[in-house]
Amino acid sequence: MSKTLVTILNHNLPYDTDKLFESLNSNKSDSHDIFVIDNGCNEEGKSNNVTHTLDQNVYFGGGINVMFQYMIDNDEYDSLLFLNNDLIVHPYNFVNSLRNELIDNDYTVLSPSIFQPTWDQGWWRAMHNWNNKSIRQVKWVDFNAPIIHRRLIEHIKQFDPILIYGWGIDILCGIICEEMKWKVGVCDWIPVLHLVQKTTKEGKSDITQEEYQKLANNNMFKYFSENKMSDKHIEFMAHSQKYKDSK
Repeated sequence: MSKTLVTILNHNLPYDTDKLFESLNSNKSDSHDIFVIDNGCNEEGKSNNVTHTLDQNVYFGGGINVMFQYMIDNDEYDSLLFLNNDLIVHPYNFVNSLRNELIDNDYTVLSPSIFQPTWDQGWWRAMHNWNNKSIRQVKWVDFNAPIIHRRLIEHIKQFDPILIYGWGIDILCGIICEEMKWKVGVCDWIPVLHLVQKTTKEGKSDITQEEYQKLANNNMFKYFSENKMSDKHIEFMAHSQKYKDSK
């Protein structure tokens, strides 16, 4: 039976990582496996539930590349649910609900709706909860908790190292899905709470929040410029910032 590989990427937030793992693991089924990736953590930052260890912090982009390669090498998985560790979810049927919607409705990337502990609820309005009862098809989703079909992973194989900090990977996936006529969507009835850059905000990273944002932003724009995709990049950013239904 094909399964979903659930991965939590941890860099020095062991409490949050273990709470997320334990909540999901308490509702685990045969439909999925759960990995915790130690992403260059110091001794105090290691999870109690770590399954795989990376010797150094490879950031979000490096972490998802590691799991893309793992998926390619292990054909029992048909999808990857890649989770930040600063998330709070209601675990009851969380993984199975996302998995079933992805497979049954032939989506390539699917996301929960994202709540944040601020009044504005975040920059990307496409990720807000619009209280729809069916999947909203959008151009791209912010990669806080994406479930990604194997077809996209096999198509991309590895992201360019310039995207190591993670910004732009989500938009690139949306652009590729548009070109391939693959669907991307948001499930309003499956929510997660995102605590927003908790590792850097709490000084638990090897880089400050300001440094991370500057490097991530500069590298993202450099990538799309060098690959002659700047116009499409700006179009996709505007879509998710302002948001209008794609249907």
